[in-house]
Amino acid sequence: MNWKKGVIAGVVAGIVLNIISFVFGMLPGKQEWYVATFPQMMNSQGLAAMFTSMFLIGVFMGIIYDLINDSLPGNKTKKGFVYGIIVWLLAGTMWPVMMMGFASTYQWLSELLIGLVEYIFAGTVVVYIYGKK
Repeated sequence: MNWKKGVIAGVVAGIVLNIISFVFGMLPGKQEWYVATFPQMMNSQGLAAMFTSMFLIGVFMGIIYDLINDSLPGNKTKKGFVYGIIVWLLAGTMWPVMMMGFASTYQWLSELLIGLVEYIFAGTVVVYIYGKK
């Protein structure tokens, strides 16, 4: 077990998650909807909490990968894709499913698909930086 490699990979994945989240947050209607729905989250503390949580998800992805890397099939690219899908299914679908009760179809569906892209990229980053097999 090499948890240091996992933490380093997770830190980079956390940065990648934040960058992708920021870029996709610029989609038409996304910012306006969040500001109207969660005005208390749009201050500096709320934004810092959101970015910190994405960063911590990346760190946890790196640490967990350290524990399960040998059980994932395929080469690095396939491992990263599979790992990203696994994390997305376990963590990335939670918020979009909750949004179904109060958000438009565009909002929750875009969050679902953006999360899929984010976690696949983060999973691939973790696998490549971790560097095993």
